[in-house]
Amino acid sequence: MSNDTAGLAYPHFTHTVTLAGSGFGFVLLVGTLGWFYFKAGRKFTEIKKQKVWLPLAVGLVVAVLASACAGGLLGKISGFLTGTGNQAGGVIGKGMVGGDGAVAVSQHQLLTYSGGWIALAILVLAGFFFWFAKKLGEKLLLGIGAVVGSTWGLTMALGGAASYTAIPLANWAGSMIIG
Repeated sequence: MSNDTAGLAYPHFTHTVTLAGSGFGFVLLVGTLGWFYFKAGRKFTEIKKQKVWLPLAVGLVVAVLASACAGGLLGKISGFLTGTGNQAGGVIGKGMVGGDGAVAVSQHQLLTYSGGWIALAILVLAGFFFWFAKKLGEKLLLGIGAVVGSTWGLTMALGGAASYTAIPLANWAGSMIIG
């Protein structure tokens, strides 16, 4: 028996990004940055502001590092975001692009135990950022960054540069700081 309802299924927890999920994350990032670009009268001045790029970057890095955790709460959160991004990309892809994009395109790097603690520390800082954010827009940008990081940020394509650099850097920092 299928749990599919009008193209939407219950959340699927996974760390494998599909083409549909990668495309969804990419379009989400382009759409968000495009919104700020056109809102500012076709100028990049709004995008350069710290209130825009910082929440996006923090969310992206947290999601990439959480996706590299072998399990636990961080793994569940990122698995939910990746699975939801894949599902959203599949639904949108069927209607807008054609096809379901179910081919896996993610890379699989894991954090060491010490690197996982670095990811947890960054997640705590992101939690403080979310809690003390003055406006809903910053919280929304943090969430958008997390979805982008859990989808496009894990691919073998250009978006995967975040995981190519962030995961080894967290592993190195964890071994240097924690042991």
